[in-house]
Amino acid sequence: MTGVYDVDQRVDQRSEATVRRALDLGVNFFDTADAYGPFTNELLLGRALAGRAHEAVVATKVGLVGRSDGNLLRDGRPDHVRSAVDASLRRLHRDQIDLYCLHSVDPDIPVSQTWGAMSEQVAAGKVRGLAVMTRSVELLDFLQQIFPLTAVYTQFSLWHQENRAVVDWCASRGIGVLATSPLGRGYLTGAIKPDRKFAWTDLRSRLSDFSSDSLASNRWLLDALRAVARRQRASMSQVALAWVLAQGDHIVALQGTTRPDHLEENARAADLILTDVDLRQLAGQDVSEELDALVTGGR
Repeated sequence: MTGVYDVDQRVDQRSEATVRRALDLGVNFFDTADAYGPFTNELLLGRALAGRAHEAVVATKVGLVGRSDGNLLRDGRPDHVRSAVDASLRRLHRDQIDLYCLHSVDPDIPVSQTWGAMSEQVAAGKVRGLAVMTRSVELLDFLQQIFPLTAVYTQFSLWHQENRAVVDWCASRGIGVLATSPLGRGYLTGAIKPDRKFAWTDLRSRLSDFSSDSLASNRWLLDALRAVARRQRASMSQVALAWVLAQGDHIVALQGTTRPDHLEENARAADLILTDVDLRQLAGQDVSEELDALVTGGR
């Protein structure tokens, strides 16, 4: 809402209305970070939740320091953690952060020191639970021995399934998964064309996934999404989110939007049940015989 993507399209009033509409719909988990903006995202969320903060579960992050030029620096020093949590609480207008996430491991600081400083915030009552953003099961094993994880952030979507081991690790231990980029940063909505040019302020302008060749080579996935969406009388976004949710009861799909209408569309994905044929088609399997049988059967 205030960074990462095209900042020229930033409309704070609409974004705040989107947050409040989410609460109206029963969506009550909100994710932010001090590095987003930097700081402006937490400030926006604090304003949007004014008078309704008790209805919301809020997560924010530490470990990356955002700069106005869009670059990020890692900072895992315990002193930074202690000052950052207080600053986040002030910006969010909260007495406690529900989930505090280690955004990125600082290679110059032992992660045990960073995680230890974060666990101190739980003991102090400033934080309810801890999370980490990672694709490493080894890191999860290590951190879990120091202080228990409540959740793990990892990129997971129909487009990117390489972090399945993290998802399975969490499932076996009763730990939540916060699936980042479940809509493939907009790609799985079908709205991004292969020749799309992103502004330099947009993160996607620096990601190889969004090169023209990469977007063109993954058109088969969009075709499958479109076919299932037609059959389900749903949008491609809803199908992509429903796929993420179908991978386990411990998974939350962290979809991001700045618009109330897109939010309402995405929220309906929670009620969408994908069939075995749908899931197989989304996996790239040939389901033509099953579909022919469905048509013959009168569906």
